[in-house]
Formats: sequence, structure tokens, C-alpha cells
Amino acid sequence: MITATRYMSSSEANKESGGNCLCGLVRFELMAFHKPIFVGEVASCTCEIIFTSSKSILVEVVVYSEDISKGKKNVTNTGWLWYLPFFPASIDPKTGEKKDWKVAQVLQMEKPEGDETAMQKYEKARVMYEQRKNSPQNGSVKGISDEVAKEFNNDVYDTFKSQYTPPSEGRSPSESEQILCQMVLPGDCGKDKVAFGGFVMKLMDNAAGCSAFRHCRTNVVTVAISGMDFVGWVRLGDLCTIRSRVVFASSKSLEIEVVASVASATVIEEKAEGEEDAVVARGLFTFVSIGSGGKVLPVPKLILEGEEDLRNAYLGQQRYDAAKRARARE
Repeated sequence: MITATRYMSSSEANKESGGNCLCGLVRFELMAFHKPIFVGEVASCTCEIIFTSSKSILVEVVVYSEDISKGKKNVTNTGWLWYLPFFPASIDPKTGEKKDWKVAQVLQMEKPEGDETAMQKYEKARVMYEQRKNSPQNGSVKGISDEVAKEFNNDVYDTFKSQYTPPSEGRSPSESEQILCQMVLPGDCGKDKVAFGGFVMKLMDNAAGCSAFRHCRTNVVTVAISGMDFVGWVRLGDLCTIRSRVVFASSKSLEIEVVASVASATVIEEKAEGEEDAVVARGLFTFVSIGSGGKVLPVPKLILEGEEDLRNAYLGQQRYDAAKRARARE
């Protein structure tokens, strides 16, 4: 957030807004967890802008851990995070409260000519951005099935369904369901009473961890977060509810869908009685089961109980296979 906001501070959009431009996290493209950080180690983080569109900024984040007594340094996390720059359209002259936040124009970065690695990242990000921009679900938070609906192959899915045989042992997605609720407090927000993206992500990761534990009944750890979108404000005083469940299981990993929603005085006033809370974020979290000595253990099989379970498991298998192919090419 600091890196993206500093970048915007030099742009004309920020000057026009009176220097009130701030960047907010709107999407985790991918966050990979490579190694743990242990108590007593020094953690550090580097951030670099690798792509800009007209209204968004993509920041590459790398987290390091260092055992200073041994002089060893490891990469623990890498991620691509999208930010939008916002500025207040009005400010209350009495209270100084900023209102009606709008998206600012972004000063375009120059292509990193002469740096092959930076250029590869830039082009990969550009293609990724164009694909999402042209997606019919652009700007919305949909379910897993809706997210990849245009790539859904009914013939292959029908074959997947016909070949599925419930395992003799395992657990169903309903057995891993978890609901967590948290009131948004002052320490969870910035000075404008809007919750930090990291606060919401932490709640989602906690819920996903509970679902992973319910499924495995062992120690579990996060290894990746992908396709996580923030599409609504979470404000001071809101009741934030997180729902999670396992949707796909390979031999040694779990994919968990997590949905965050909020209820607030504003939401309650605007919604009819009986309507659901407003969804503000949705993401996919990947976990593995860990045994003694940090060894990765096999996870229990997933028992699919209905059409939704089958569809989600099929889509999870497609993502899993695509990720394996991508790693093989690298």
C-alpha cells in the first residue's frame, strides 16, 4: 500500500485531489508461501511496481526471513497485489471526514526496456490484465463456478461426473464448513475508518485454516492464496462474517473457497428484511497437512455429495492441472 501510494504522490491526479490520494488493496492475484518465519528471525519486505493500467497498480511483494546469528536469509513469501488509488470527492468542513471516495487516474509506468526479467513480468501482467478486463464477470464477485463459466466444458464435466466414485473414507465439503464473525474495531482501520485489506485477509485465512483442520485433523499451513478480490468497503463498526469450505482435494493439498461479507447500519437500512449481508471479498486458499518434522502428509479424500460439490471439484481439478502444467514449463 505504501509503495503504490508513493507512486501516486508524484502524479497529477494526486495533486488535483489535494494530496489526499490513498491506494487500497483490491485483489490478490497470487500469494505463495514458500518457507515459515520463525520466532527470533528478522522479517523484511521489498515491493516493486511491475505494471500499471489507467486505474490500477500491480505491486510485486517479496518477504524475507533472516537468521542474523547464522547469517542465513530465505525468501518466505512472494505475491502480486493489485491496488486502486482513491481520493475523496468531498470533505466535511466541520469534522474533516472524507466522503464519496472515487478512483483516480494512474500515471503510466514506462516499459522496462533492457531488463529481460522485468519485461517478462510486465508482459505477463499486461496479458493477465487484458484477460480480466474483457471477462464478462469483470468487477464482480462471483462463485467458483461463475468465475470460469466461459471455460467450462460440459462434455468433459459429464465425463468427470460419470467417472466419479465416492471414496470409502474421507470427509465431505459440508463437514469442513466454518463461519467466523468479527466486529471491526478502531485498531483494524486506517484514519478514515476503513478496514485494512490485510485485516480482512487475516480473517479469511483463519477461517480457511479452520476448514483445513476440520478436514485433515492435523496441523495445516497456508501455501497459496489466489484470485482474491475485494469489491466492497469494510468499515469501523461493521460485523464481518467469513464463510469457508473445502471445494477440492488433491493427494496432498486442499483448495478452500472463502467468502467475506459485512452487515452494518447502512447495509441493514438499504436491504430488505431477510436479505443476505453484502459480499465484500472472495478468494481461494490452498493448504497442506503437516506432520512431525514439517513433512507434508496425504490429506483425506473429498466425498462429493451433490451437484455443487461435483462442479466445484471439477473446476478445482482443472485449476490444479493447469498449475502443474505451468510449473512444468518453468
